[in-house]
This record gives sequence, structure tokens and C-alpha cells, in this order.
Amino acid sequence: MRRIFVLLAAVVAVIAGACWFHAAAQEQTPQPWGTFIWWTTMGTGGEALPALLTLHQDGAVAVADSAMFGAQPGSPSRISPLQGVWERTGPKTVGGSSLFLVFDAAGGLTAIARSRVSLQFSDDFREFRGMMSVDIAPCAFGPVFCPDPTDPKTTWQPSSNMPPTGVPVFGTRFQRVPQGPLP
Repeated sequence: MRRIFVLLAAVVAVIAGACWFHAAAQEQTPQPWGTFIWWTTMGTGGEALPALLTLHQDGAVAVADSAMFGAQPGSPSRISPLQGVWERTGPKTVGGSSLFLVFDAAGGLTAIARSRVSLQFSDDFREFRGMMSVDIAPCAFGPVFCPDPTDPKTTWQPSSNMPPTGVPVFGTRFQRVPQGPLP
């Protein structure tokens, strides 16, 4: 009986040591292509609109944008969360496309929108810089008549609130904050 307990204790100690070693190695090595959350800002004419961007390891993208809640002064429209895909385009670069819905002030669906980004990461993969463009496919006669955004024949037009060349975007990777009193 005592022999089994000693054997189990040794196995647990080896597993715990391996987990600690693996975690310590991960903290020191940048992991560029994991799932990370980014604090992102998008520059539009002197403003910097914030967003939360999640690049999932499987290539999915999720974005919560401040424009969802009326952060653009004077704009009556609202948008849905952005959902999309990303892929590596180089050793420290990615390209991505996301879809979202555009609503008028009364809550009516007016368009399908698509964002397209190209991002360049820093050497330690803690920051990025890039450009974003937004295209619009208007719903002809309300939500039942919105175009299919996956159809190659869909006619896209540049967003009227952005320059045709796009706007700069910047991001900083969100890191774990230890629990406890603030410093």
C-alpha cells in the first residue's frame, strides 16, 4: 500500500514539474500564432476608435467595435459584432476579412459590410500596425433583400466614412493581470 502511495506521489511530482517547466518556457517564448486578444484602435480623421479583436488560432476573428454602441459622433448608424477569418501572409504578417451588419437609427438593417485588414506584427508579437478598408453592400429594399456577402457577384462599394485607401489600425496584445489589490 505504501509503495503505491509513493509511486503515485512521484508520478504527480513529475507531472507537476513538467507543467511548470512548460509554462515557464511559454512565458519566455513569444507565441505568435496562438489565440490572443488585442486592444485595437482605428484612426479616422484625428479620432482613435477602440475595439477588442480576438484572433483565434484556428483562423477565426471576433471583433467588438466601439461603433456598435454609437462611438462615432454624428453617426446615426450602429453595427453588429464583426465575425471573420485571418491567415498568415508572411513570417510576421496576416491578412483578414470580417463581415458585419449595418443598422440605421431606428434599428433597421441597411447593409452588409466587410472589413479587410493587413497587419504587421512587432518582433515580440506584442503589437501590430496595419491598414483597414471597409466595403458596403446595401440592402436594396430592407433586410429581406440584402445581398449574399459570400457570392462573388455581389457588388461592393467603398464605405463613405473612410478614405478609399483605408485607415491605420494599431493593436497591443492583452496580457494576464494578476488578481489582487491594484499597485
